[in-house]
Amino acid sequence: MSSVDLDEHADIALIAACQQGDARAYKQVFDLYRDRIYSLCRHMSGSSEDAEDLTQEVFVQAFRNIASFRAESTFGTWIYRIAVNRCSTELRKRRPAFDSFESMVEKGGALPSRTPNPEAQLIRKEMSERVQAAIADLSESLRLLFILSTVEGLRYQEVASIAGCSIDAAKMRVHRARKRVRDALRPYL
Repeated sequence: MSSVDLDEHADIALIAACQQGDARAYKQVFDLYRDRIYSLCRHMSGSSEDAEDLTQEVFVQAFRNIASFRAESTFGTWIYRIAVNRCSTELRKRRPAFDSFESMVEKGGALPSRTPNPEAQLIRKEMSERVQAAIADLSESLRLLFILSTVEGLRYQEVASIAGCSIDAAKMRVHRARKRVRDALRPYL
């Protein structure tokens, strides 16, 4: 049995407990999905601070509406959909967070390095900034699909369900997004 299957079986019992008002179940669900939802919100918003707020809002909304979860999809897909909708609403209110190299650096767009070599750290930071900028330059819909499939590692079926499109459309759009990111990075590779 794969870890995805285990997650789905655990979801059934946890969500039933949440629907009964079990506070421990709410905490377990939050602990299980917090990092994944935060990661999605971080990549969609481009800001750690906004991602923290969005993550909290997603869980508040999910727990308020837990009774409406009908298990037509996995709970993970359901809560990702809430996160996508919340991020999309927020993005419509403002411009993309990465409108310049300086703003990316200010917002901490670079990934931390584990190597003590200053030259390697600089190269890693610059490449991270270029990757983040390439992702930020994608349209909102392509960015979402890229993040769900490439960053979050979701299967095309899950990506399609969250994005509200067919599996073939999800595959095509993910391919298009990956190609655009790859093309944007080509001068640096």
